[in-house]
Amino acid sequence: MIRVIYNPVAGPKMVRRIDRVREILSAGGILFDIRETAGPGDAVILAREAAHAGMDAAVAVGGDGTVNEVVNGLAGAATRLLVIPHGTGNVFAAEVGLPGSVEGCLSLLSAGKTIAVRLAKAGERHFLLLASAGFDAEVLARMGVRGKHYLGIGAYFLAGARHLLREQPSLWMEMPGKERVEAQAVIVCRGKKYGGGVIIAPSGNLEGDTLQVVALRRTGRWPILKFTWNVLRGKHAGSPDVLIRETTSVLVRSRIPSAAQVDGDYLGPLPVRFEMTDAVVRIVVPAAYAKEKPASGSPG
Repeated sequence: MIRVIYNPVAGPKMVRRIDRVREILSAGGILFDIRETAGPGDAVILAREAAHAGMDAAVAVGGDGTVNEVVNGLAGAATRLLVIPHGTGNVFAAEVGLPGSVEGCLSLLSAGKTIAVRLAKAGERHFLLLASAGFDAEVLARMGVRGKHYLGIGAYFLAGARHLLREQPSLWMEMPGKERVEAQAVIVCRGKKYGGGVIIAPSGNLEGDTLQVVALRRTGRWPILKFTWNVLRGKHAGSPDVLIRETTSVLVRSRIPSAAQVDGDYLGPLPVRFEMTDAVVRIVVPAAYAKEKPASGSPG
């Protein structure tokens, strides 16, 4: 038995996508049900119900925010997660190399492989891919659902341009070993990818046991513009203004109110502790997805 979970307001093409899912599963003789969400947190409950019922898989049709909610419902369960991307950033799809079609994604139920991924946590909420504090999270908080769905990645750049006109808060991040660093933006990654498919954490590894923390240490409008440009070009890791640390925990505070986000959705105000957990989710990925070798050295 498979449960399909989707957000009905996640873009105008969702109805056709769900109809295609229904056609393919029915033609394959697979038992399934399809549930739509009515508001924030619904996908968590629907995924948890699927896990408690012992279903084989929960299929999340949507963007990284929907995937995040389903992950929170499946944490620690035997029920597998399959993703059919339909969102703004689709970072998870880029991270593992998901097919672009509904047919291709559903074929992974039989032709793909299942990996076990340890989840991280921001406050009390698990996340699969990445979280952040500061500029990036503030922009996401101001994007709005309508702009995100209809303008796509353009909504992020528009909100970012507007947010540059505001005062940029200074953040403090604290890691094990009492290392304390001032920063303007902090991005906490499990994998390598960021929105748009760019690589933000070169040593990121979904199947690893640590976080990759990428921090912009300089404050002000010009440093954030330069950082964004360098990220898009894949040049940020070599910048003296950027600090990258491997760790299992980081606490981020701010002097003036600032925000945090997880997997592309607003989480809430700082302070927030980001940390690894022992909770595991089983995820269906393409057979060609390769596990990265562990990074050398011990995390901070």
